[in-house]
Amino acid sequence: MSSWDVHGDADEVGDFDLEDRLGAIEPRIDGDELVLTRTSRGDVRPAREMLRFVRSQGLMRIFPTTLSMGDWADQFDRVRELQVESPSWDAADHSFEGERYGLLCANGLPKGFGATYEYGLGLKRDYRGFVDEIEARTACTVIRFVLSGDEGVSDDGVTFCVSLDRFDKFRAAVDRDRSRAQTAVRRVIDAERHNAVADLFGQARVEPRYGRNEVIRAITEEAFTGHVVDAGDRAALVEHATRAAPAAAHENPERFGRLRQSVELVSLEVLIEQFEEGMKGRDSGNESHWQGFFGTNEFALQQILSMPIVVARQQAHVKPADIDGRGSRIADFLCVNTVTRTAFVVEIKTPKTELMDRREYRGKGTAAVYAPHRDLSGAVSQLQSQLASVPRDLAGRLRETPDVELDPWNEVRGAVIVGQVSRLSPEKRESFLRYRAGLSSVSILGYDEVLARLRTLREVLKAPTSDPPRSEVR
Repeated sequence: MSSWDVHGDADEVGDFDLEDRLGAIEPRIDGDELVLTRTSRGDVRPAREMLRFVRSQGLMRIFPTTLSMGDWADQFDRVRELQVESPSWDAADHSFEGERYGLLCANGLPKGFGATYEYGLGLKRDYRGFVDEIEARTACTVIRFVLSGDEGVSDDGVTFCVSLDRFDKFRAAVDRDRSRAQTAVRRVIDAERHNAVADLFGQARVEPRYGRNEVIRAITEEAFTGHVVDAGDRAALVEHATRAAPAAAHENPERFGRLRQSVELVSLEVLIEQFEEGMKGRDSGNESHWQGFFGTNEFALQQILSMPIVVARQQAHVKPADIDGRGSRIADFLCVNTVTRTAFVVEIKTPKTELMDRREYRGKGTAAVYAPHRDLSGAVSQLQSQLASVPRDLAGRLRETPDVELDPWNEVRGAVIVGQVSRLSPEKRESFLRYRAGLSSVSILGYDEVLARLRTLREVLKAPTSDPPRSEVR
């Protein structure tokens, strides 16, 4: 059906009499579009068209509006329309009554969009800067949020296409920064509250608790002292320290050693914090995020694999494609043991990857036996095929890659970083450990095991250098 029938398709556009205590929503059909108009009770302000849905394109057309001084106003200087690709939007369920104020809201808008008709549809105040940036750099009057495809200015110069995923990442960053700012302000206020009466009780003044998060520390310092060491200052300090390091190591090796240990500890603290956030946040199931994380932090791979390795290549083609472009094998990380020069291949999955099947393969209760989940067994099979390709296919091509000094024939091993062992039930964990122990040339590490190893290393770095190892303490 290419167009709407106002009477015959009335069910598809929902009720024609939607009211709340301040006004109403009047739906109507305009060709292929459902039109939603907001009217005010008692004609307090003129009716305002809020949204159109183009059924043939699965496209929501929102006219960004704000309520200013009791009247409608445009949200942006030049942009007059926000379009959202939404092919699954249900025109028959276009509006609902909000819980907070009992006012009518538009259904199915993306996070970050204001949905209450009375206040105007469009972007919420905290996220409007996203459109402001585009508006400042183009002459476009329409912003289209797309699910996929190219981004940028359309051929006619009217529409700017940008992915919904890009906007959602911006929204999440704004929410995160706001939360950090609130944390910093709360810490400063707590310190100010104490200091306001400290002398009355014979107590010393205190500074705010800065914490380890770099952003929160900077905001706290700015709020409390009125100044902050910015990124440029820190970069200059690091550059100076790098130049002075050789001389400092000779002149005062003991103090230089303590400084190096402190720097390593801070770096590890940040690494652990990022790792923990990734395991809990939206990136917990994003494989490309974790490939990027370990690619940026080779240090983490070196520690968790307990061997002196360097990453020779990321996304290494251990087997080339055939003439039709099929059959290639690509390893996430092709590593080299710096002592033996042997190959070590690492395959990255995600913390959300299942390790064992949900249902028993045999037995019940404590006697249950579980098979590895297809995502785990598939990852292991994928790695085994890559290991087989190193001496068979990669060896001959290494002559054309002189910067990779690698022995492809001896002791080719690999590891899969996948899932979380601590989430398994006792029976599943027992089956998993048996499966892992039975593998040759392949190690399996859970993300929680990786985190535990990094935390253990942190505790070692924190321990005073004069203290004997725990195993020597009697």
